Amino acid sequence: MTILELRYASINDYAMVVPLRQDDLMARRFDTDGSPKDWIDRPLVGFADSTRRKNKRAPADVSVMVPGALVLNKRACDALGPLLLKFGQLLELECEVGAEIRYFYNVTNLLPCVDVARSEKNEFGDIRLEAFDESKVPKEAAIFKDPATADLRIYANATAAALIQERAAAAGLTGIECGPVEPIPG
Repeated sequence: MTILELRYASINDYAMVVPLRQDDLMARRFDTDGSPKDWIDRPLVGFADSTRRKNKRAPADVSVMVPGALVLNKRACDALGPLLLKFGQLLELECEVGAEIRYFYNVTNLLPCVDVARSEKNEFGDIRLEAFDESKVPKEAAIFKDPATADLRIYANATAAALIQERAAAAGLTGIECGPVEPIPG
């Protein structure tokens, strides 16, 4: 069973989503530890891009805001939402530009499959590159987090990755990919 990382495309290609209220950050509203969230109001977000750039980067259909989460626009939510909702939550975000709604994808499906003892670690003992116990991963489509890396990664098995790639291609979505798990920088 192949385990891939579900992630945004290169941060250099698209504008990043940023929270606009310090209170939202202080309240840890965007933590990605796999626990469910219950937002009473929509956090306000915008798009970061260098003002010195001659050609500004446009937002992608699927964007990055914090590690371990994705932010989807309406098109991406329509195309991928039915699959994604089986494994997490799509929480509304208020976008400062054009009063558009974006959706914060919070994966709540925790599946302990990282073999911490066999994983490569950095000098501080944090996991740098995961070793998986693939016998713990279902064969049917699954999008999940492991408790050891929940704040950094979203995983998809090969079945789910194929569905995501198929739906994203059919809808012409930008900013999303399923790729090999690579070492965590730093």
